[in-house]
Amino acid sequence: MDALPQVFELLLWNMQKCRGKEWQRDFLELIHDRHLLLLQEASLSAVNLEIFDQHEQYFWTMARSFTHLKRQSENGVKTGCRAEPVDTLCYSSPNFEPLVQTHKMLLQTSYAIDGSDESLMVVNLHALNFSRFASYQKQMSQIHSAAAEHRGPMILAGDFNTWSKNRYSHLQELTEGLGLREAEISRKSKARHLYRHLDHLFYRGLQLQKAEIVDSVSSSDHLPIVAQFSTI
Repeated sequence: MDALPQVFELLLWNMQKCRGKEWQRDFLELIHDRHLLLLQEASLSAVNLEIFDQHEQYFWTMARSFTHLKRQSENGVKTGCRAEPVDTLCYSSPNFEPLVQTHKMLLQTSYAIDGSDESLMVVNLHALNFSRFASYQKQMSQIHSAAAEHRGPMILAGDFNTWSKNRYSHLQELTEGLGLREAEISRKSKARHLYRHLDHLFYRGLQLQKAEIVDSVSSSDHLPIVAQFSTI
């Protein structure tokens, strides 16, 4: 596929490093008939690579955060699309996660849209979790660096680790400055996430048809978000 269709389906999911029982079954069910896949904590190993490669209709792009030598796997954010990207760029967080000393990643991809001269910019991000607020702010500034010059439609999504009011307020201020709206999704917060929503979906230049949680999935501590957009 050379371009995204004028109506397309999106999946947003933190996969928890593909460790959960039945993650492969959940993954295959979730991607069915969807055009754009934004994954965080995607794990790339010999076994997992085979699962991804079985679906040749997707063009996969990955920004690797770290390599786990014992498990022989690489982890990071991964974007799949049925249209081939016309541009890709990744940013590594300026600061490490404490203790584990790993970066978090931002992955930017762009795609042609059927019937349009504009391209869709997609920013897939996994934010620092245990770092100080100043480090979080520095990573969030990379969103502006990636998107400031883009004038067309845009999707920003990922696990933003917005477990504090300061973090979420800062994210809101940044997205409003870029003209992005947050998709309204009915969902319950979790104790393990400090009763805050960590996964968010922002957009501009598109019509949001629907956005909802898939609450039947239990192979990750994050519930998937699915959405449908229209460019018409």
